Amino acid sequence: MSEDPLDQQQADPWQLWQSARARTALDLPAYRRAAVLVALTREADPRVLLTVRSGDLPTHKGQIAFPGGSLEAGETATQAALREAEEEVGLLPTDVQVIGEVDDVFTPIGFHVTPVLARIGAQTLQTLKLTPEVVQIITPTLGELRALTVHFELRHLPDGTPVPLYRYPWQGHDIWGMTARVLHDLLTSGPV
Repeated sequence: MSEDPLDQQQADPWQLWQSARARTALDLPAYRRAAVLVALTREADPRVLLTVRSGDLPTHKGQIAFPGGSLEAGETATQAALREAEEEVGLLPTDVQVIGEVDDVFTPIGFHVTPVLARIGAQTLQTLKLTPEVVQIITPTLGELRALTVHFELRHLPDGTPVPLYRYPWQGHDIWGMTARVLHDLLTSGPV
């Protein structure tokens, strides 16, 4: 895992991508607010930080997820994402360069999630640790994920609205649900 050869004076392609798009925010007052940290390494082919959640957790047991969780009172999405990443894998906020919030998503069990896009150094991955909430840390490259055959199906919400469900089968892991939806946006519209 080597650092991106681009020098620091060159603009970050992910920052340029984020600044050129209009973010879609959702208004779901009945849903519980949450945030996740979408941390990409500063490499030519960035790795994305994902966790395998413990089977002992109350929700999303054993699923692949970005570090994240519910917002606490008075907390912004960015503050929550950074706090949760530190609690779940020991990622220090000082090691994270926040780029900004990307499109809100929701889960069928009532979470309204704001993904927070960020960059981290590749060497930072070596400092991460497992906690009672996380049984494994996985870091596929965006190139590896783009090369996969993505499985797609249409599901319907209770009101009949069709919602795409993506699945990324990566090295024996099934990346699906809200995590796959956020990844799909990054992989299909983000910089190559």
